[in-house]
Amino acid sequence: MAQTRGNLAVREQEKRQASQQYRETTTVVTRRVELPTKEKALYLASVLVAVVLCSIVAWRYVHIYDLNHQISSVQGETNQIKKDIAQAERERQELRQAIVPTALSMGLVQATEHEPIFVERSSETDKSGK
Repeated sequence: MAQTRGNLAVREQEKRQASQQYRETTTVVTRRVELPTKEKALYLASVLVAVVLCSIVAWRYVHIYDLNHQISSVQGETNQIKKDIAQAERERQELRQAIVPTALSMGLVQATEHEPIFVERSSETDKSGK
């Protein structure tokens, strides 16, 4: 090693060869082989079967959702009808309780068990043939 301006720490540069070396490289070329027609058809058929099955399952879920929606609407209507029936029953009870006071205020007489009330036929009823 030669000293370079008195510095022993400097490394001497390696001499480069004048001739360029060719490096032999190998590249691996992989050719992609196509699938056979039968295998392609098999894959396509399996995909179609999967799509059909998924469609059937989805259709069933839609049908179940529709049935649940119809059930809830019918239950709502039933509850509303029950409320209307309860209200009509209450009104019927109120009207039943109001019959006697209304009849007494109009001048009608309440019948007793021992004394029956006789009603005469009017002339209008006789003319109609009853």
